[in-house]
Amino acid sequence: MTRSIDRKQVDSTANRSTRRAGRGGKLRLPPAQLQEHSIAGTWLDSMTHHFGDDAMEWGLEAAQSGRVRSIELGVGFVSASVSEEGEGGRRVTVSVPTLDEPSWSRVVDAMASEAVYTARFMEGECPPNLLQLFLSCNVDLVPGRDEAVGIRTKAPSGSARRRAAAVAWLIAERLVVEPLAMLRLRGQGVDDMVQRIRQRRSMRLSEGAHAHPPLNLQGELEAAVPLAESIEQFWRSPSLDQLPPRMPAQHIPHALLRRLGASPMDGKFPLSGLLETIYDQVGEASRAMLEDDPD
Repeated sequence: MTRSIDRKQVDSTANRSTRRAGRGGKLRLPPAQLQEHSIAGTWLDSMTHHFGDDAMEWGLEAAQSGRVRSIELGVGFVSASVSEEGEGGRRVTVSVPTLDEPSWSRVVDAMASEAVYTARFMEGECPPNLLQLFLSCNVDLVPGRDEAVGIRTKAPSGSARRRAAAVAWLIAERLVVEPLAMLRLRGQGVDDMVQRIRQRRSMRLSEGAHAHPPLNLQGELEAAVPLAESIEQFWRSPSLDQLPPRMPAQHIPHALLRRLGASPMDGKFPLSGLLETIYDQVGEASRAMLEDDPD
């Protein structure tokens, strides 16, 4: 049965462990807190599937006793020195697949619809429901059970799995403190994500209609008539009936609000929709005032 834990207590404990978490040394956070965290818990579940229950149990004990040192997390791998009883530390590297470009493209496209992702990433914070957003795009943020996880070390196979499990526990602790580290592990840094999201949002504004389309009169200009042939009609104004009808230029309504994306504020009615209604009413009232003004 899963034990309920106060969220503030988890955050407080995690913040006190920031300097140690994921850098080696003893595991500071209780295993239950790691398993209840959305990203860290999913990571542990996947690593248990790959390494086995016995290896994870040994790895937990090794991590709690401080036998994991010099942890490194990079694109597609985590690495650390892990010691067993009776022998010194040996380097073990756990490799995980990085996400392919189509998967990242789907995720970036989904994030571009919400301004909250760029804002949170720029602050170094994890956006809410990040794991669920990836799943909605049919992409696993955390390596799944069906993905290949490799172990590279000079230790025997049984020992290799145990050492890899110890590294997995320390990485889980780091993911509680720094959930966005999983993005780098899967192939994209936070700064890269911010840049890609901004580019996608800019592309959306440039596709189809524009907020204020550029003036283009090239197709409407007629060839100039020689002055000698138009002297008699030069001062004669054409009647309004002779002027070709022109449709008003089309533009995206509420373009600025659309660019900002959906509001991160919760409520029964979307804030952006409320602002659109207010802008429309203010515009109608302004037009009515201008039409009623005799001057």
